[in-house]
Amino acid sequence: MRELHQRLLKLHGKPYGVYKSMQSQYFNFGDFTLKFTHIQGDPHAQPSRIMLSTKMASLGFPENLYCDLEKEIALADFLLRQFTESSDGISIVKAHCQIMQRNSLRIENGIVRILASVNLPGEGRRIEGDKASELLIGTLSDWVTRAMYWNNVDKEKCETHAQCLANRNFLLNQLAGKKLAAFVPNGAILPRESGVSEEPLQGAVPFISPPELQVHLSLPSGEPVTGMGIPCGVTVIAGGGFHGKSTLLHALEEAVYPHIPGDGRELIVIDQSATPIKTEEGRVVNGTDISPLVRELPLQGSTENFTTKNASGATSQATNLLEALELGVSTILIDEDASAVNFLIRDLRMRELINAKREPLIPLTDRIREFADSGINFIIVAGACGDYLSLADTVIAFTEYKAECLTERAKNITSGAVGATLCGCPYGPSGCPPLQLPKQPRKSNTDIFQPGLQPNSAVEKNIKIRAAAGQISIGKLRTDLRKFPTFCHLELQRGIAEILYNFIKENKNDNLKEILETLCKKLPENETNDLALPRVMELGAAFFRVTV
Repeated sequence: MRELHQRLLKLHGKPYGVYKSMQSQYFNFGDFTLKFTHIQGDPHAQPSRIMLSTKMASLGFPENLYCDLEKEIALADFLLRQFTESSDGISIVKAHCQIMQRNSLRIENGIVRILASVNLPGEGRRIEGDKASELLIGTLSDWVTRAMYWNNVDKEKCETHAQCLANRNFLLNQLAGKKLAAFVPNGAILPRESGVSEEPLQGAVPFISPPELQVHLSLPSGEPVTGMGIPCGVTVIAGGGFHGKSTLLHALEEAVYPHIPGDGRELIVIDQSATPIKTEEGRVVNGTDISPLVRELPLQGSTENFTTKNASGATSQATNLLEALELGVSTILIDEDASAVNFLIRDLRMRELINAKREPLIPLTDRIREFADSGINFIIVAGACGDYLSLADTVIAFTEYKAECLTERAKNITSGAVGATLCGCPYGPSGCPPLQLPKQPRKSNTDIFQPGLQPNSAVEKNIKIRAAAGQISIGKLRTDLRKFPTFCHLELQRGIAEILYNFIKENKNDNLKEILETLCKKLPENETNDLALPRVMELGAAFFRVTV
């Protein structure tokens, strides 16, 4: 620290740009090594970035807390949350309720690395070396010491955090053996305080499984966990408005990522490929085979290589579904309220008025059993589309936030209904051929995006990567995730942007799914941005929407 202190004092009063002489240099910082990875150009620019690194053993942490990947992720997430209060001039990314792999604080092979932002002091255009020394040597040192040493952390909370992730993953691994698509434990708190809050709703009705769907899983300790198992196949979640059905679906959507202790949803588990499919009017489509759900289009012909810069509501939802299947998704989540009606159903009267030869869209009712027979699970919230009751393997209804199993009642209702014999294939005439999904995996074909890998304007010398508000730009390339249904925090967007850039730059023309799976195993080496590691589904969705 002495060297850094003396260096900052020597810079006092010099032009602000001289700070950059310290960029990429390493300084001794007690048990840590400090590196300036980016230095701002003036006091009002984006803050500078520093990286602190050390061995976990130097901080006193027992090796059993970071001896494998699962524990590394849990401990890194816990430690990141210890920096809850930003000190003056110093900040680190705010951790949300999900436990994720991030580069803002990561542990790998016994080494911890912390990325933080620092506003280097300046008066006008001059360096304030004395204040910079006070900030880095004093404030930063105290900030790190409070959060990063074993003797200073709440050991019980730390171990609880790690155990929470271990419990969740242990439950997840039991789904396949029980032939379940998802599991919701009794006592889970599903509602949030508001649409913009991640905090559990105070006074909410705890979830209780219907007796017919109750299953017993176990934790690593052997302790049993009882709750609702959602079987594989087609599940319909019904109920009146505001009774809790969409709340359950939203909790399942977010369960693809682990949650922190106390969130209320930390033991909800679902098939890790699960992806919500919603309408996305106006989205870009780049050469997707949508023929299983959209026949030849008037004046456009075959839909086996469908491309558009402005997809319709139903076409976009069909594309989202079929692209998800290409990426290996085996559980699809659908909310009737966020869907195109003509994607979901076509009633008997409309079928009689407009026959199949004149309607290119094949509604999901006509295909869902074929999808299910091929191993795809569907969990559908339906308050008005009763046709799905005839197609469901399981029917769950919500009344005042309480779930009940109405599978047998639904079967009795639909067994004698006219719609059960005339409203869709394979149990009625639809004119659609048997389902055939693409047999050949899609190639990445990144060569079509190479013209966009250049600076956005003559003023910019380098390709800039930007991510904000669901929009990603890589030079002249653009991808829009604003309507993509899976939650997408800024760090996740930045992670997607960095990985996409590396992927497109390498220009590999190979099996797209396999490449994406490899890319989603590790975060890119980036010291200037806060990144989170996406799933294949989020990364693939971004790639499918790239346009020049």
